[in-house]
Order: sequence, then structure tokens, then C-alpha cells
Amino acid sequence: MLGLVSCKLPGTSSDPTLARVEDSELKLSEMRAEGPWDSLSLEERTNRVEHWISRESVYERALSDKVDERPEVKRLIEDAKKKIILGAYFALVTDSLMVSEAEIAAYYEAHPENFALESNVYNLAVVTYMSGNTAWQYYGPATRKKITEAPTTNWLLREVEKFDSVTVAPFECPQVKLDTLSVGKISPPKTCGKYLKSVIVLSKQDSGSVRPLNDVAEMAQILAANGKRKDFIASFKENIKKHQAIFVYPEEIAK
Repeated sequence: MLGLVSCKLPGTSSDPTLARVEDSELKLSEMRAEGPWDSLSLEERTNRVEHWISRESVYERALSDKVDERPEVKRLIEDAKKKIILGAYFALVTDSLMVSEAEIAAYYEAHPENFALESNVYNLAVVTYMSGNTAWQYYGPATRKKITEAPTTNWLLREVEKFDSVTVAPFECPQVKLDTLSVGKISPPKTCGKYLKSVIVLSKQDSGSVRPLNDVAEMAQILAANGKRKDFIASFKENIKKHQAIFVYPEEIAK
């Protein structure tokens, strides 16, 4: 399509015209504003310009058929215009709003439901024994302890793997149901390939419990900022209405 145009198009050297449909021009600055441009290949640039031409051609035809003058279309355009202006205005008046550490902490304390766990979360350790004999040598005494930290490798343990903040067992073997294991207790040795292994639940956070603020600090900041912005806009709207001539006609509303 672009190969049909060979004449030099108007435009400044810093912001040249890339294409034109009737009286509508596509400027280089528009393409750069919509997304990556300079890093694109010639084919990718051409495709983007052709997409603009296809859309603009139909748009120009719609204008020539006076679609924009239809009452329902005018109403939609006006509604869209209001939404865009309001969105831009609210963004402008709330641009300088900041939330302090105290406000974040206060939001966290006031809205614990936003930070509750949806399922149990476990910290696990999986121990691999040196041999069948050492498995039972380690397992017996371990059952009489409460283990809250991952053990270290020794002459009884070939390997110790740790898995933090998991909701399901992230390993295929040994197969265990985490909700059947007690915190601090070790599961019986099970054969996994050439070795015996056991699972230890080092700690557990129950479903529905509130996660520590340090773990959800970023989420708490976002939610606190959104809440502060929402409250500010509500107050801003009410304050503006106090300084405007506003009339309500209940009899017309009731008809």
C-alpha cells in the first residue's frame, strides 16, 4: 500500500509526516508516543503505518457519512470526553499525594482481611539419608524432638533441602500430605530412588491468618495509597459542590 505514494509529504524534519488519508496526517511523534518505533525494523514500521491507514480510512468515511452527528454517537462522545477529562483532573489533583509509613501501618491494622492467607503456608525441610541404617538412626531420636530449623548435613544425612513459603509439596518424592504433618515433626523415611527421605514441617501459617506487614509492605503501600486517594477525591468532590450553583428538581425526578 505504501509503495503507491511517492510524492514528498509535508512536515518538519524533526517531526515528518509518515502518511496521510484525506486531511488526516500521521506524524512521527504520534508513532513514538504510541509505542516503540526507533528500534523497529522497516517491515514492523510499515505494518504499523498500514494499520493506521486502514483505521483512518474507515474513520474518514464514517465522518463523511456524518456518523458523528447522530444523537446517540454524540452522547457517547460526550460521555467519553467527560470520563477522560475527569480522569486527567483527578490524576492532577492527587499527583502529590503520598502515604507515610504510619499511614501504611494504620491501613494494615484496619484492613487485616486484605492480607489474610488463602491457604496454609509451610516452611519445609527434606532430608536425604546416607543409608537405610542411618535413616533409622536419625529418625528415631528426631521423632522425640520439635524441629524448627533445617538440620545440617552430617554422617547420617547426605543432603538437606529447604523449601520456604509453599502451599503444596514442591517435590514428587517423598509423597506427603502437608496438612497431615505436625509442625516440628519428621515424617517416616520413604524410598525415593536409591535413597530414603523424610519431610519436616519447620513452621506453618494457617489459612486465614494475617501475613506480617514486612511480607506485604508493597501491597499495603499500594492499597493505602488507593484508599487515601479515594477519600481525597470524595472530599474534593464535596468541597467543589459547596462553591457551585446546583439545583435539583424532585418533582421532575418523581415523574
